[in-house]
Amino acid sequence: NPQRPKMYEKFVHDTPEWFKGAGLGVFAHWGSYSVPAWAEPIGALGTFDDPVYWNTHCPYAEWYWNTMSIKGSPAAEHQKEVYGDMPYEDFIDMWKAEAFDPADMAGLFARAGARYFVPTTKHHEGITLWKAPDNDGWNTVDRGPHRDLVKEFADAMRDRGLKFGVYYSSGLDWRKEPNMPILGDGEYGPQSEDYARYMYSHVMDLIDKYQPSILWGDIDVPKISEEDNDFSVARLFEHYYDVVPDGVVNDRWGLTHWDFRTVEYEQGKGLMGKGMWEMTRGIGYSFG
Repeated sequence: NPQRPKMYEKFVHDTPEWFKGAGLGVFAHWGSYSVPAWAEPIGALGTFDDPVYWNTHCPYAEWYWNTMSIKGSPAAEHQKEVYGDMPYEDFIDMWKAEAFDPADMAGLFARAGARYFVPTTKHHEGITLWKAPDNDGWNTVDRGPHRDLVKEFADAMRDRGLKFGVYYSSGLDWRKEPNMPILGDGEYGPQSEDYARYMYSHVMDLIDKYQPSILWGDIDVPKISEEDNDFSVARLFEHYYDVVPDGVVNDRWGLTHWDFRTVEYEQGKGLMGKGMWEMTRGIGYSFG
């Protein structure tokens, strides 16, 4: 990418053989949004031109907090009808994970032919599925399931021979979002140095604790994270490839570096067939 800073050129390398031949991977979008588990199935990403309409009627169940926060949206009406004035935060305490059986899931995915698995370790709601640094009270160890779900996923998948990766919402965190709710018609995503350092500490912790074979970021990074500093994406990648030499990263870490491009539903389909790419979608019109 000619627009990226030159310090990212050193990360360009041949794609690891395991990823070239992986074929099928499985995402698991799991968060407190899985308690209300509600969205309008209006259609696929990439088939709507109006971002305000998309966000007001968002078919992504994992965007429920944002959608229910938009005045007059069907999700806001649903929230009022079903939960009254209950705040979104209460969903984390209703999330118990009592039927969670990662070994059974790993067996299913292996029989389906999947070679790798990636859970959402933090989606846009900011709740982490492990005890992340500086995130007390907003993770699944302190509240809700009271379990390190990332470790349980990692152990179960590796026991069945699947590569284990991590998804991390690098560009969005609604607890720290200055422009909530997001309508899609302006700037959004926390850009402060405080958030950039917070994100950095989380991703470093994921690398050190779980050695993920895939580092899957989402929706960009703060602009300051692309620059040369002690909490940059470059520092993250240096450490990542030291810890996981055959690891791969996707293309949503800003103008930095990627090992493969991502297509989501109908969005970005022009990238298919050009270098390494991954088509990602949920069941139906939603991931969560």
